[in-house]
Amino acid sequence: MSVAIMAFPLYILLILLELAYERYSGRHTYRLADASTSINTAVLRVLLEGPLRLLLILPYAWLYEHARLFDWSSQSPWLWLGGFIAVDFCFYWAHRSLHRYNLLWGAHQPHHSSEDFNLSTALRKGAFQTAFDWPFYLPLALLGVPLPVFLVLLGVQLAYQFWIHSQHVGRLGLLERVIITPSHHRVHHGQNDCYIDKNHGGVFIFWDKLFGTYAEEREPVRYGVTTPVSSFDPIRVQFSWWRLLWADALATQSWWDKLRLWWMPTGWRPQDVCEHVWPKMSEGKFQSHYPAALKAYAFTQFLLINLLALSFLASVKSAAVWEPWLLVIVILGSCISLSRLFEGGAQLCRIECIRLLLMAAVALAWGFWLAPEQWLAALCMAAVCVASLLWLLWLQARTVSNSEPMPPIVTATGQGR
Repeated sequence: MSVAIMAFPLYILLILLELAYERYSGRHTYRLADASTSINTAVLRVLLEGPLRLLLILPYAWLYEHARLFDWSSQSPWLWLGGFIAVDFCFYWAHRSLHRYNLLWGAHQPHHSSEDFNLSTALRKGAFQTAFDWPFYLPLALLGVPLPVFLVLLGVQLAYQFWIHSQHVGRLGLLERVIITPSHHRVHHGQNDCYIDKNHGGVFIFWDKLFGTYAEEREPVRYGVTTPVSSFDPIRVQFSWWRLLWADALATQSWWDKLRLWWMPTGWRPQDVCEHVWPKMSEGKFQSHYPAALKAYAFTQFLLINLLALSFLASVKSAAVWEPWLLVIVILGSCISLSRLFEGGAQLCRIECIRLLLMAAVALAWGFWLAPEQWLAALCMAAVCVASLLWLLWLQARTVSNSEPMPPIVTATGQGR
């Protein structure tokens, strides 16, 4: 958890630096609604990471203790170098498999759901992906890579992938032959026909060249997936593909198809439901529709959500058992409400007001009843909620008095993968 506390602010700082650079260069790759959805998706993953990571740690530790084939000194440079290459090799096959099968793609699709491509996209992870990719790393335990070494190497391998989510870095010459670069990863995030399911490597590109999944960046990349989520709700983003599969499983008349569609290649559908239309990518991006006057308010609430997430990370070890779970509920509710704000709609103000009132009530109950020693922090949280509520009501009144229209949400539907 301490690593996450240090890394998260660093990621945010790098995102702000990229944002400043693109404002200077005149090339805009960020939208507030999309970037905040990506970062809030990372918050969801952090909330689930601890319990889901046990699915990997427990069998890995058992295999290392009882079935490892080799013993390595933790001081050996060959262990660290060879282990790092082996971790990336396992990641390649895990990543490729996540793209290959319907059920697994549902866990990974959130990472590809953004129609933008910037450093914030790197944080848009599938919150449940850890529950599906862990078996691919177990061979490393058999090879004798100690669990602490493996976790460090995996952390470094995943951290490397942050910087390659950028449109501001061009080709890197000879490095393109060895490592994954932003150019390679732009291809991976493209929904162009020639880019789909290409460049699965995390650090090294030679896995893709060796196993036939390499593609060079040759034409402008259209980012996103061919079955768009069309939502800024980080919860809906997580379940978008699985919802389509579930609808097909209910609709098909074949019990065999109801079972096997989850493990069929990505995009496979039962024959008798193919006429049911799936969402299809439109020419433009899914846009947020909320009054311009709410932008500052939305950004402030986004910052507060991330402060709550950091509070969760900082307190999860020392707090009472129920306190982190209370924070989880508050954070999830805030993420959902913020997504409703970005998407606009007639119920926008009402939902947000209810959230703020409930948060204030929960904070007061927490500080003056459940945890009296935290009364000052609880009072501050309640005061922030009340101040936010007053701000929102003032903005709503000003919007109504100015007769600023609330445009409807526009989504595109059609048939696609």
